[in-house]
Amino acid sequence: MVHWILAHGDTDGICSGAIALAAIKGAKLFFTHPTGLAEDLKQVDGDLTVCDIALPAQGLKEAIEELRRIRDLGASVLYIDHHPIPPGFDQGSFPGEYVNVLRASVSELTFLKYQAMIPSDMNRVAIYGAIGDYLDDTYNVQKWMWDWDKSLLYLESGMLIQAIDTIGRNHDFKREIALSLASNKLPSSDERLVTRAVQESINEEWMRKKMKDLVKVQGNVAYVRDIDWSLSKSAIYSKASAGTLVGIGAETRKDFVDMSLRTHSEAIDLNKALSQVAERVGGSGGGHPMAAGARVPKGKFQQFVQELDSAVSEQLKQKTADY
Repeated sequence: MVHWILAHGDTDGICSGAIALAAIKGAKLFFTHPTGLAEDLKQVDGDLTVCDIALPAQGLKEAIEELRRIRDLGASVLYIDHHPIPPGFDQGSFPGEYVNVLRASVSELTFLKYQAMIPSDMNRVAIYGAIGDYLDDTYNVQKWMWDWDKSLLYLESGMLIQAIDTIGRNHDFKREIALSLASNKLPSSDERLVTRAVQESINEEWMRKKMKDLVKVQGNVAYVRDIDWSLSKSAIYSKASAGTLVGIGAETRKDFVDMSLRTHSEAIDLNKALSQVAERVGGSGGGHPMAAGARVPKGKFQQFVQELDSAVSEQLKQKTADY
């Protein structure tokens, strides 16, 4: 029976998938996302480990049904995540083992789960993933860092993160990276990664300076759309360039607009805002309070931005009232 690993395609997802690959010999790694989770689970016919995939608010019932089907086949189900749980989710009836810690990377959680089955120096792969998700300040990650030269860790993780940002949906390449990490090879040992990382760093500096000419603003929200660049970085630099509290990097894909959103304000909960606003315009969204994603019909994008700005304004009013 093949052991399936389903992971997110960002740095934390790839690193957590690599750690699972190192522990489970002969496992097969595939990449998915919350919107496509239920459909992708239909292909699974063996033991399953899921890393860094938020349970979707829309499609939750279908995803749980597929997980239950897998369990009823006699297979094991392990779900490791760190996203806020969706409304209506009953952890007590989850058909398998569910691990969720909001303030830790999934790479850290996956290493802790499998550490008895892998070499201890695989903890540096967990550190790469934690740095990639800005969650390297936890007790475990800080403790593991004492085993290494910190400057090397940030150099290697930086190259890995920069390179992954250029890969897009090339899942075969991402799988190659995960397999290399599962063997505990340095990212810098792959010349392709180094080349991509350097090129992306040069491109990032150019795009950062160009952002003022590209960004548009709606109240508290700055956004750029279809600029052929990393959505997460587009969100970060649109916000920084415009001086707003929220930034959006958006890309039109067929009939939908996919987005990455960022905020630096602890008064704003993007996950909460998106779960309401995206659904109202016929889309879906969610993630972390300060970093999230959304997908909406392309004809509803401007309405989405306007309603998001209203939702953010309302959150800021409530926060002020709390004080």
